[in-house]
Parts: sequence; structure tokens; C-alpha cells
Amino acid sequence: MLFSRDFIPTILALALSATRVEATIAVGTAAGFNVMWVDGADPCRWTRINDQGENPCGVHLANPLDNGHKYVLQGCGGPIWLDNDDGSFNSNCHDAPANLACNVHRSLLCY
Repeated sequence: MLFSRDFIPTILALALSATRVEATIAVGTAAGFNVMWVDGADPCRWTRINDQGENPCGVHLANPLDNGHKYVLQGCGGPIWLDNDDGSFNSNCHDAPANLACNVHRSLLCY
């Protein structure tokens, strides 16, 4: 039988896992903005979240990152995580402070 009981859960698991983008996303500040970029790429090519000092959580990116995807930080005030733009969970974020090129200060890595 093509659609056995064991086959359908496998297909559902594959479909759900396809929504997660496999990239480490860096979050920090630069030029007076809260910013996000693909970790390992040039941090000077960041994407603006909002103004520094504003809450970066719940803000959908206006432009995609270098990997072609948009994200939303969640959980400010507690453990922070990253959702995909469609609202599906992507990854948990972890403290990772570093001063990088172009006066970019990284505060989190989400992986």
C-alpha cells in the first residue's frame, strides 16, 4: 500500500522540517540600528531590524538577509528565539558578544 500508516508521519515530518532555514543568524547593533545578518558572511552587509534602543522582538524584516530569507526575533525579556517570517520556529538564540568589522557589535547567534 503506497500510503501506509508509517509513510504518512514520515511525509509530515519532512514537510515540517523544510520550513526551518539552516543558517546561523547573527543579531546585534550597527550605525544606531538593531541589525541582523547571516553569520559567517560579511557583517557589514547587515539588514536593519529597527532603531537601536527599540524592542527588536516582533519586528518583521523589511528586506531578506543574504540567504534570501526574512526572520522575526521573539521572546525579548526572557529567552530569545528566532522565527521564520511565516511565524514558524527557526532556532534558539544564545549570547555571543563580539565587536566586528564596520563597527558592528554582535550580541546574539541564533542556530
